[in-house]
Amino acid sequence: MLGSILLAAVCAAPVSAQDIRWQPQTMTPGDYLSIDQSMGGPIHHVFAGRSGKAYVLKSYRGPSPDGTPVFTTFLDRHGNYLRWVRADGMMIDYRPHDCKRTAGECQYRRVFSDGRHEIRTRVTTPTANGFTFKEYDASGNFIFGGSIELDERGNAGDGHMNGNQGEQVYRVMKRFYQ
Repeated sequence: MLGSILLAAVCAAPVSAQDIRWQPQTMTPGDYLSIDQSMGGPIHHVFAGRSGKAYVLKSYRGPSPDGTPVFTTFLDRHGNYLRWVRADGMMIDYRPHDCKRTAGECQYRRVFSDGRHEIRTRVTTPTANGFTFKEYDASGNFIFGGSIELDERGNAGDGHMNGNQGEQVYRVMKRFYQ
């Protein structure tokens, strides 16, 4: 049943939908995006270049994109998460990736640094200016969903997410591209 609902949602995507992939080849180390989050305040995602085959974003809380990153994200060339590492060392590996920039229904495994793991299914639907998404646990229960607008480089901008922790609203404060 969930598969049929998810398939219908994917097939309903508009024909004029844009490419939802991230465009890291347009980024220079030091480029950043500052976003105000309704839960948590300002966060700054700074492009740090490559590490092997992964692209690296370092994320900082507070008034400016400096200091010690609160987390570091390793992404594939499309913008799907491969690994997420918090400053205290807690880590999540995504296998094969987190499906964030994969149109349609996509299943992945989250593997935590303590050995726990969980399977999730994500349904991402391209829109005219970004994408909408819904995420489900292994039993098909809805966890969260929302929408994100994208800029010409595929960087996330304004959006919202709603789920078991309430609604989170995102607003772009600043884009810095060299």
